[in-house]
Amino acid sequence: MKIKIKKINAFTDSMLGGNPAGVVLNSPFLTDSQMRLICKKLNVSETAFIFPSIIADYNVRFFSSKVEVNLCGHATIATFYAMFKENYFPNRRFISLKQNTKSGILPVEIYHTKNGIFDKIMMIQKKPVLRNINLDYSEIADSLNISKISINEKLPKQIVTTGLYTLPICIDSFNIMKKIRPNFKKIKDICNKYNVGSIHIFTFDTIESDSIYHARNFAPLYGVNEDPVTGTANGAVCSYLLLNKIISKKELICEQGDIIKRSGRVYVNLKNNKVRVGGKAKFVEERNFYV
Repeated sequence: MKIKIKKINAFTDSMLGGNPAGVVLNSPFLTDSQMRLICKKLNVSETAFIFPSIIADYNVRFFSSKVEVNLCGHATIATFYAMFKENYFPNRRFISLKQNTKSGILPVEIYHTKNGIFDKIMMIQKKPVLRNINLDYSEIADSLNISKISINEKLPKQIVTTGLYTLPICIDSFNIMKKIRPNFKKIKDICNKYNVGSIHIFTFDTIESDSIYHARNFAPLYGVNEDPVTGTANGAVCSYLLLNKIISKKELICEQGDIIKRSGRVYVNLKNNKVRVGGKAKFVEERNFYV
């Protein structure tokens, strides 16, 4: 069976930046193992498969090479950008749709200019949930191969989700962030211990003055050692910061990917008790695979 796959960089308008995702539009019947194999062949962290839905506009399933993921931010951006480029939607400045995912039915908003030029995609995530944990910072420092004093221990010890649980860890400086060489086996063990999909490390020491923080995301549990730019986790961690009154601003830009040469920017909007996460996108290539 021939499968046509689009590869798209999310959270960037560059061919070299952001987070690449695969998109299969009008997916035929495929087994879970075939969808995992397609993602592995494309060599991206996640691939989205689009199906008809009777309860939303589309049913979207997300697969890494290892497992099915309940929700994937960058693959959502890639999916609806691919649809926009394929003229799935009327030529309006604002398009609102709903995707049915394993995290529930979630709205997606597509913005473009009056003359039809793509601007950005924003997805509305689930209401944030915080859970207190008994966090061992020595264990975290050991997994990141840094000194414990490099971690800001004053922030609340919590995990947070807006669709997938992540563990926020604040690092003192960008310089330390650059030098981190994680032990992914230990990080995987920590993710299992605290029942999270990833560890999201961040620092308020940013490259650009308009950014709220600079982040790195480690998700070996999903077969993704380091995710270049992460939509869902950034939305969750910004919510964590706002709900704990560490920040007050509600329109945010998160930096990620620069350290691994995949520079991307995630827009987060926390107004009106909703978590909106999004960014730009760039078409890379289209390929045919046989399964």
